[in-house]
Amino acid sequence: MDDRRRVLVLVKGLGIGGAERLISSGSAYWDTDRFDYHVAYVLPWKDALVPELERRGIPVTCIGGNRGFDPLVPLRWRSLVKRFRPDLVHAHLPTAGILARLFTRGPVVYTEHNIASSYKTITRLANRLTYGMNAVAVAVSDAVLESIADFPGGPHRMIENGVAVEGGTDRQVPVREELDIEDSTALVVHVGNIRPHKGHATLLAAAELLFADHHDVVVVSIGGEKFPGDRDRLETEARQRGIDGRIRFLGSRADALDFVAAADLFVNPADVEGLPVAILEAMALGKPVVATAVGGVPSVVIDGETGRLVPPKDPAALAKTIGELLDDPALRQRLGGAARELIERRYSLARMVERYENVYDEVLGAVRR
Repeated sequence: MDDRRRVLVLVKGLGIGGAERLISSGSAYWDTDRFDYHVAYVLPWKDALVPELERRGIPVTCIGGNRGFDPLVPLRWRSLVKRFRPDLVHAHLPTAGILARLFTRGPVVYTEHNIASSYKTITRLANRLTYGMNAVAVAVSDAVLESIADFPGGPHRMIENGVAVEGGTDRQVPVREELDIEDSTALVVHVGNIRPHKGHATLLAAAELLFADHHDVVVVSIGGEKFPGDRDRLETEARQRGIDGRIRFLGSRADALDFVAAADLFVNPADVEGLPVAILEAMALGKPVVATAVGGVPSVVIDGETGRLVPPKDPAALAKTIGELLDDPALRQRLGGAARELIERRYSLARMVERYENVYDEVLGAVRR
């Protein structure tokens, strides 16, 4: 007889994104001796991480139709719940959270990955109105926790994101060969899907300013587009600024970490953030980070200690700070080393998973032995 507690994880999609990677990478640390996991997602075209979960023996079910959300999604969800009979549902991000709260009878653990005010109005309102139905709501940073402080159902919890990234692998050669750049060319890498608040306009403007003073540098931005044509729009703007070829938009890449590992510097120009997994991964690889001081970023990128912070929507400050680090290899090495040490000490993926499973135990009334 299988006496494991059944946990059904629900997320909008399983494409390559921060919250999604926490599920796929975190599954390597799930305690499957005590918990029987099943993962569900809605958008069928966002399935890049499904094979990784299935290789680990985690069943995965898509509950969306050809267009993703349709009127049958709640029915498919209820059917899956009836078949799997979860003891607990763990939902990530508002759409999944709302669906789980409204159409699940058992307890719901919900993770808020972003500043609550950053969502579209209708999503923000529906999220807040149903928040009291959570058994526990978890924020990924102090800033995210503060943004939901007055939401129903508190007090809420904070569990910081974690990463598990293997460093030390030489990835310089294939990346630089693909980009057709010399070893002496400085490589600045950004990882973030093309969507509102991710700061791509700031990055473009900063790159133009940076290139005016630094002639041997290439900027690479990796991330899928939310709306068709977004990547073309950015590439068109780069051509209009006369910097195409020196700033490259590569789209969604499963090997994004190879580019981060090969980078001289990692940049995050977002206007709004929770606690970006991409920044944690870059720091785990010992990369110096220049990031905007938004959301939970300053809790990990400590200005002058583990990275550099700049104001959001300030291309001049971003370009100036990137340039300063490119001109100072010793500073880059010091910041990168301190960043890696912080991640190893505080932001391990195993620690994050253990804390979530402690919440499951608490919600289910289990005693951890």
